[in-house]
Amino acid sequence: MGICKLCHKEMSDAEVGTCEARAAVEYPDGTNLPAVPYDPQKLHLPAWFRCPDCNVAPGAKHHPNCDQEYCPKCGGQLISCDCFES
Repeated sequence: MGICKLCHKEMSDAEVGTCEARAAVEYPDGTNLPAVPYDPQKLHLPAWFRCPDCNVAPGAKHHPNCDQEYCPKCGGQLISCDCFES
């Protein structure tokens, strides 16, 4: 899977439950909003299921560039939302 660029932990490691360095999402306009915790039920997965992209546990913060992370500003998919366009 790879090493997270923020927390420097191996994302496939079952012992890594969250991205410890991912407290907020920073936008180009300087806004910082709390990162949206992973909720498997939004993906219609069992409540215990780890993130299928970055492997964090339910209720945890995603690793950067995870395609399952939601944008705290618009609610869309963070990796492809328009909130980062200037």
